[in-house]
Amino acid sequence: MTLAGAPKRWSSRFQTATRLTTVAAVLALTLAGCSGLLARPKPSPEARTTADVTRAIEAIPGVALVQIGGGPDGLPGQNEINARIIVEPELAPATDQLLDYVLRQMWSQNKTHISTLVSISFFIGTADAPTAAERADLAPALTKLGFTGYDSDPTRIRYLGYGLGASEMSKHYSAWPGPVPVLPSGLAVPSAAPNVEATP
Repeated sequence: MTLAGAPKRWSSRFQTATRLTTVAAVLALTLAGCSGLLARPKPSPEARTTADVTRAIEAIPGVALVQIGGGPDGLPGQNEINARIIVEPELAPATDQLLDYVLRQMWSQNKTHISTLVSISFFIGTADAPTAAERADLAPALTKLGFTGYDSDPTRIRYLGYGLGASEMSKHYSAWPGPVPVLPSGLAVPSAAPNVEATP
């Protein structure tokens, strides 16, 4: 009887020990998590939409109107972003500085992955008469900023603007999404001598 019952007693003791070990392990992990010993996932970056970008650009003195849009561009997963901006002639800051800031703002939105194109156009005019605004020549400013591979074909680029590929943007402003830019001091106050070249 004694020998026949021994395996059962040992099996019962083994199961009990296993349960106690499992409970102890769970308690240890719980305590470690409470004490901050376990690695915690990094928080996701704060969502930044085209509306946020629009508000940031509208706050610049001399900017009369900002229109930013975007969305699918062909196949699924291919997205673009575009901007049309009207700058008041008497208040317009330097083109290259404004253009650089606007492009950085557009690239900083992280709601929609921009994988194909960033297009932008400046017009000289007022918010009261947007249809009378004249298109600004951004080629000199783009060249000054180091952009060479841009597209200005009106059949492909919205608002008679200039298109920059996602790879070109990544080269200049890091991988998408780029950091949120700080407004340069030169754009915080209106310029008395606009540096925006208008074309008929």
